[in-house]
Amino acid sequence: MAGNGYATTSRKKILEFLKSNCDRTVTASDIDTYLRRNGDAVNITTIYRYLDKLANDGTVMKYVAECGGKAVYQYIELGQHCEEHLHLKCVKCGCIIHLDCAFMDEIAEHIRRDHGFALQCRNSILYGLCKDCRQE
Repeated sequence: MAGNGYATTSRKKILEFLKSNCDRTVTASDIDTYLRRNGDAVNITTIYRYLDKLANDGTVMKYVAECGGKAVYQYIELGQHCEEHLHLKCVKCGCIIHLDCAFMDEIAEHIRRDHGFALQCRNSILYGLCKDCRQE
């Protein structure tokens, strides 16, 4: 099981929730609500500890919000190499778009060459509205 260690029912349900929502970010509170609705309430600290463990082993990407906002998490399929590319995050629905295209490499090269700044993409995210949310 992802995350190493023993596989409790709660951990299985947390991972199940993360996998079923892999197209968007979720909060620890979202997971807590899901577990409570499904009769497996656990301490919120336990959820955070397991999320940190999953983030450390690369099973989830942890996006830390600035200005005191809540951290959000996203399940990452094996081989996505999220630490190597930028992401777009919709501020309304929470969806994440992975920008691992050649054009982004060109932009990173331009920034390095013309501005003397080497991008480090680990958890790099740009915020805005996705196509669906813009149409609402």
